[in-house]
Amino acid sequence: MARLLSPMLDYFDYNEELETSDDELRKMAKEGKKVIVATVPHGVISFVGLCCWVNAPDDLRRIKTAVASSLLYIPILKNVMGIFGLTSASASNLKKHFKKDGVDGSIVVYIGGIAELFKSSRKDERLHLANRKGFIKLALREGVDILPAYFFGNTSVLTVMKTGPLANLSRKIQAALTYFWGKFYLPIPRDEKLLYARGRPLGLPHIPEPTQEDIDKWHAKYCEEITRLFEKYKEKVPMYKHKQLYIE
Repeated sequence: MARLLSPMLDYFDYNEELETSDDELRKMAKEGKKVIVATVPHGVISFVGLCCWVNAPDDLRRIKTAVASSLLYIPILKNVMGIFGLTSASASNLKKHFKKDGVDGSIVVYIGGIAELFKSSRKDERLHLANRKGFIKLALREGVDILPAYFFGNTSVLTVMKTGPLANLSRKIQAALTYFWGKFYLPIPRDEKLLYARGRPLGLPHIPEPTQEDIDKWHAKYCEEITRLFEKYKEKVPMYKHKQLYIE
């Protein structure tokens, strides 16, 4: 499947900036360390995520992506996207997932969820992040580290209709079912540059019963790191050079 989809890497002029290398991820896995690859922004379809999967070594393709449980029950969509390794984002499922050995025990999570989809535009980048702290609490409790990642281009290759019944339904079931468009005002993604920027692990401690102060502290560090990645690498993506980042 990865070989069949490899032309998309050229279509989007896909590139990666990996401050944590693949070998470092493997080393962490061998040492029993698990990570949440905490990713923003969401986008209608995560073409950066797809490119990352296509470009990844075979062993790292085993790292699954957590999605809203409702998505796993939508006919056709669950079968098509299931190829890329999806699992429920429920806390109970993730706790079980972290018990797996090696890289299989790590997970990719889109922190802003579908709500974030209806915030961003081609003019600015708005992350639904200020009050999204559940992933920090879970990571502290389970002794899992956070690896920040920014998907440049996820919100620019397609434009989404932000109002109307389909938009409301998308928000309700946590799946992108609203109308969207790209090239020629058709549902074809624009052939604009995509960039995957992966930062460094935050170094979260294991705190079985974290206080709100603990959660707020590490959430703030995550937001700082996401902002740093955005400002450091946005010049490498033409559509992002003049974009401003807002955390809401």
